[in-house]
Amino acid sequence: MKKIFLMLLLSAVAFAGYAEGKKQENPNFKAFEKRQEAYIISEALLSESQAEAFMPIYREYKKSLFALGRQKFELKKNSRENFGAVLSQLAEIEAKEAQTKKEFYEKGANAITAEKMFRVLRAEERFYHNMIRGGHDRGKAPQHRGGRKGGAKPQTSPDAKGCPSPQGKGQPKSDRKSSQQPQRN
Repeated sequence: MKKIFLMLLLSAVAFAGYAEGKKQENPNFKAFEKRQEAYIISEALLSESQAEAFMPIYREYKKSLFALGRQKFELKKNSRENFGAVLSQLAEIEAKEAQTKKEFYEKGANAITAEKMFRVLRAEERFYHNMIRGGHDRGKAPQHRGGRKGGAKPQTSPDAKGCPSPQGKGQPKSDRKSSQQPQRN
């Protein structure tokens, strides 16, 4: 029984290591990275020569941050006791993250201008924001469905004459309340 358990455990650990190595080779992950880089190059207005100088620095930065994030994840996942030491290790990893970011900002600003570097940071934030908001092609600007930024037409309902009219539009605020809530006697 112990041999079976040990074999299962070893195979699970081996598979986890294999899967972790394959993550970087995953075609979907590679396609995601390509879309992200194209978006950043476009939004930050990088020329071809600037992109060639900057993107290797960016890729190395992302790789370093991923490795540090993985360390934090594993540390949190496997911690069962001695939490003071764990917190200290987490603080060290976060300090390494901050140092990595600082070095990236400096190297990036040397490869391209500081203004372009700032545009890269904003573009990266917008890329993730758009992706989370549900951009149709993950990373592209999402289609707005109303609100202040334009988009879909307001929903309509037939009025007393059978003509469509915007709900709640064109009526004074006092009339809207009375039409939406029954009057009390």
